[in-house]
Amino acid sequence: METLNNTEKNNNRIKGYAIWIGIGYLIMQHALYLTGHFLASWFGFTPFLPKIALDDKIPIVSAFIIPYIWSYAFWAMGPMAVSRCEKQHFADYMAANLVSCLAGVVALAFFPTYMDRVAEGLYVVPANPTFFDRLRMFWYSLDGSEMAYNLLPSFHCINSTLCYLGVAGRKEIPVWFRVYSFVTAILIYASTVYVKQHYFLDIVTGVALALVAYFLCKHFHWGRMFAPIERLYAERQARKQQANS
Repeated sequence: METLNNTEKNNNRIKGYAIWIGIGYLIMQHALYLTGHFLASWFGFTPFLPKIALDDKIPIVSAFIIPYIWSYAFWAMGPMAVSRCEKQHFADYMAANLVSCLAGVVALAFFPTYMDRVAEGLYVVPANPTFFDRLRMFWYSLDGSEMAYNLLPSFHCINSTLCYLGVAGRKEIPVWFRVYSFVTAILIYASTVYVKQHYFLDIVTGVALALVAYFLCKHFHWGRMFAPIERLYAERQARKQQANS
């Protein structure tokens, strides 16, 4: 019985490989995100403005720059948390991340979008700028300055939706973390429009793409694509244990 309990505890912990996968995926998805704009420029497609009337009614709330920036840490946590579940769920979850990311890049490449921050009045500095105002302006300078591209679908919403879906309803994951993931995802959705990094349609398409990718990967177990990598990892671990014994 004690051996069984120890086995369950080992299975229900964050796996070491998930830490590197989380960091690696964060780097990969950002590289693919940038590739979308490069491909659109290379193909010569003219970007369009995905703005609707609702967007003009959404105010700037600079404090939301905090959840917007925190999203990068949140995305790295996703694979680490989901690694506490069985391998098939983890593999399907990572497949959903990969599929949605690649689909997002195709959308960015063939249907490029833009935001003119000067025309939107985003470079008008308040009379008494707060710390959050300054941080928001600084973030603009890192992300295209006067012009922003790669809006629809929002990768912030794709990644955040999947981070929540991966732990939703999973008993292996503490309730507090499931609640944290849900609240954080909602805050990140809101942050994309309150700091004017995206338009409303970018949220809708990002969430929809993540939901479709997750459903397909879970239903058809597309995580099986990682089976060769898993075998190589298992063989490497076995050789390492053999060398240490």
